Amino acid sequence: MKIERKPFKIITQLGWKACEGSVGYDYPFFVYRQADNHRVDGWCLSHMASGYSIRSQLTLKQARAAALALKKFPVFLLPDGESIMKAKKRMSSAEIGKINKILNGE
Repeated sequence: MKIERKPFKIITQLGWKACEGSVGYDYPFFVYRQADNHRVDGWCLSHMASGYSIRSQLTLKQARAAALALKKFPVFLLPDGESIMKAKKRMSSAEIGKINKILNGE
């Protein structure tokens, strides 16, 4: 995943928001850090299609590793947050546990 300084969009409570900063894309995820955030653990992992944040306060290395590990779960290929949440309800607790372990860096 190549990190570039360029504009990107995220979803907020008020809708889509254009941001400036560093961003890298690895379908179906992207990792970003806003331009005014210079913290080492200031990276966020988000879902490309929906724009929703999956996990924040990550180092770039952690965000890249999580994106790579989560790609094997088909639930993240769904187009929006609502579809993902519905599919998550149908997932086994073991699968959800695996996702949570990845997100917690275990």
